[in-house]
Amino acid sequence: MHFSFPGLLWALGLLAIPIIIHLFYFRRYKQVYFTNVRFLKELVEETSHRNKLKNLLILACRLLAFAALIFAFAQPFFKDQKMATARHKAVSIFIDNSWSMNSSSSEGSLFIKAKKSAFDIIQAYSEFDKFQIVTHELSGKQTQLYSKPEALTALEAVVQGSTVNSFSKIVKKQQQALSGADGFEKEIFIISDFQKSITDPILDTFQTNIKINLYPLVGVKEANIAIDTAYFINPAILKNQNNQLLYTLKNYGHEDVENIKFSYSIQGQEYPVQGINLKSGKTVTDTLNINISSSGPQKLILKIADFPVQFDDQYYLSFQAEEEIKVLVIHNKKPPTNLLQALQSIPYFKSQLQDVGAITYGNFKDYRLIILSDLQIVSSGLADELKKTLQNGTNIFVFPAENLKDGYASLQSSIRLPGLTNFTISKKEVGSIIYESGLFDDVFMTKKSNIKLPIVSSSYQFTGNSFNEPLLKFKDGSSYVIRYASDNGFVYVSSSSADPEINSLSKNAEIFLPLLFKASVSGKNTSVSAYTLGIDQIIQLPVKENVTLKDNTVRCKGPEEFITSARLAPGVINIEMFDQLKKSGIYDAYNQDQLLGTLAFNENRKESPMEFVPKDELQKYFGENTIIIDPDNVGNLTASLKDTRDKQSLWWFLILAGLLFLIFESLLIRYWKNK
Repeated sequence: MHFSFPGLLWALGLLAIPIIIHLFYFRRYKQVYFTNVRFLKELVEETSHRNKLKNLLILACRLLAFAALIFAFAQPFFKDQKMATARHKAVSIFIDNSWSMNSSSSEGSLFIKAKKSAFDIIQAYSEFDKFQIVTHELSGKQTQLYSKPEALTALEAVVQGSTVNSFSKIVKKQQQALSGADGFEKEIFIISDFQKSITDPILDTFQTNIKINLYPLVGVKEANIAIDTAYFINPAILKNQNNQLLYTLKNYGHEDVENIKFSYSIQGQEYPVQGINLKSGKTVTDTLNINISSSGPQKLILKIADFPVQFDDQYYLSFQAEEEIKVLVIHNKKPPTNLLQALQSIPYFKSQLQDVGAITYGNFKDYRLIILSDLQIVSSGLADELKKTLQNGTNIFVFPAENLKDGYASLQSSIRLPGLTNFTISKKEVGSIIYESGLFDDVFMTKKSNIKLPIVSSSYQFTGNSFNEPLLKFKDGSSYVIRYASDNGFVYVSSSSADPEINSLSKNAEIFLPLLFKASVSGKNTSVSAYTLGIDQIIQLPVKENVTLKDNTVRCKGPEEFITSARLAPGVINIEMFDQLKKSGIYDAYNQDQLLGTLAFNENRKESPMEFVPKDELQKYFGENTIIIDPDNVGNLTASLKDTRDKQSLWWFLILAGLLFLIFESLLIRYWKNK
């Protein structure tokens, strides 16, 4: 027999106290004087024997009841060798290797403590058992079951990383690995700080035949300030211009913070920013004016000084800075003077005119916007080139000529241009700006009711394309200017000519200039990148030149260097990151020695809120039958697990025996009367 708490057995010595009391009670006697006591003496002796027997039985019941309780608290058990060896075990151990496990504990960081606990768990099992070592990566190699020595080696290789997954996904991965262990007794261990942001219910997917054990680690409560996000307000980043960058900081702690040190760097050059005050639980959103002195690929890093949680203290962006925004206007013999003047009035816009009969197709990729001004016919060759330029991220603006017949049929088939029908010569006034489209969001501070809107003397109606998004509408509700997405760009279409004698749009600078600017800089194929580790697995890198990838791979060079798979698509290269990327930062992407572009990757902000599920609430997420192993109440984890697994506990038998002895004592006192 063995005892879980043998130190409690010293209490058995206290049983001597009632024995001593009873012995003294038996020795008490009383003198009685009678002239003849022969018959009385016989009666007294008989009664005394009966009372002594009753008292001895009561004493025995009390001693046995107290002894049973003392043994019960000492928790005796027998080693059950049959139970220990009957079935081999398949054990899945999850070690939380996310950044939140950097919190301090009495044994160092929680991550170090988690690895030590996993080591102790493995040591509690035999050489014949199998083990799965799982982390947030959930990589393919983590699905296999190891022998005990192999599991210890795999555990040693576990390091912290940026990937974060929910517990429902983690447990599902553990169950998948254990499902192949036929004939094994299956068990799951989860060692984590159980951050609220990743702890979700697993009850819908959990297999009830698998025993699950939670080992919650609690560290020192940490404060945290994070750069949540940052992005440029305008997608076109210009050299020697104040480009507005919008950023958001949040205080996830429970105390106000003053004068947070904040800075940013461009191409390695550091620039300080005025300190920021941030109240507990609050968010601040502000702008920075970023001035870039050179064109080409740029690397921007935002930084704050925050301790001890630092994984979200930097935010990386990469982008392409341009010297100017190039716009091409294709016309038919008669140059659109008003349109050209409007483009020239926009700073950093460089416009170029080409007659439809003398077009240089090879330069299309250099333009942000191509305007078709009053063309009667669009050839199939031009339509095909416009299709290619949309794939490269260039936008197109179409101003149709009057009295079209089938001149735009090639555009309708190649870039899904909507039908231009019901040409009418009549005066129509534009009645509304569609602010919901988002194009004019930051153009007007308020929705103006007295703004002067264009007037046309002839116009078409749009038909056919159900994906049209109206930007301006006539007073009769029909669309005046629309746009729709096509490949990697947008197509803007006016229902009326660009001729100022027909359409007053070019004379209305308050509407026309913002429309031209937004049509030039908007697009799905933006040059700004800020991706998230573990979430953005396939990256679309815009390219404007014909590229031939060697072995369909791209070499990425930054905080670490690796080669990853890539696939060519029209206008972009799809770079497959998956589990190749481990560290945040800015990477240069190369095709052999040719620089394709730069990519910025940030840590996942999912763990920025430093809030954790209390131990007594974990069963709400993992089920009532889940075993919670409290590290504060476990001395030697290995020994504790062995004892729990291999022993046949007797404590509840002893509790039952103690109750029976107390009941028997009560019956003796009640029904055995003294004489």
